[in-house]
Amino acid sequence: MAKYRYALISWTKGPDKDAISIVPTSWIIDFDPADTSRAYLVECRMTNTKKPVNGWQVEHAVVLQLAEKESTLKSAEQKLLNVDLPKDHKRPRKPKRLFFDEDEDAETNCETARKKKPKLAAQRQAEEEILFEDSQLAPGIQSPEGCSSNESAGQIRDLQIQMKALQKENTRLRHMVVKGKYLH
Repeated sequence: MAKYRYALISWTKGPDKDAISIVPTSWIIDFDPADTSRAYLVECRMTNTKKPVNGWQVEHAVVLQLAEKESTLKSAEQKLLNVDLPKDHKRPRKPKRLFFDEDEDAETNCETARKKKPKLAAQRQAEEEILFEDSQLAPGIQSPEGCSSNESAGQIRDLQIQMKALQKENTRLRHMVVKGKYLH
């Protein structure tokens, strides 16, 4: 016969009535492992404290299951309580959402916009403003070859050259900022 060190009990009276606990069998008064059908008196002990002068509080309980290891009873307790605890205690991973669809409702868009990093949000806003200005200024003109006059074609070429120069300058400044962050 195996020596049972722990018991899964259900309290029958007192403040913890119908609650389930795992206790060492030494806490059960006059415990007989062969007779688990009757109610026993169980000491309501507190670990790491001295025994009170008048003794531990005692409550009635019924033994549901016996085991040599406490972990065996913990799994039995989970089955009884139908509690599905997560296997790991990590929070669920949420995928990053850099851009959101226009089909989504406004509430989701507002929540996503608040969670975005300010730098990313500012960059996206600047891109949208540039695209909006481009569509307002020249809706029908896509390239200098599509223009009828040489003067407007020259102006468009000049603007394209300036835009490329500004993009290069923007890239150079961005690299300077990134390098500056890591030097400090």
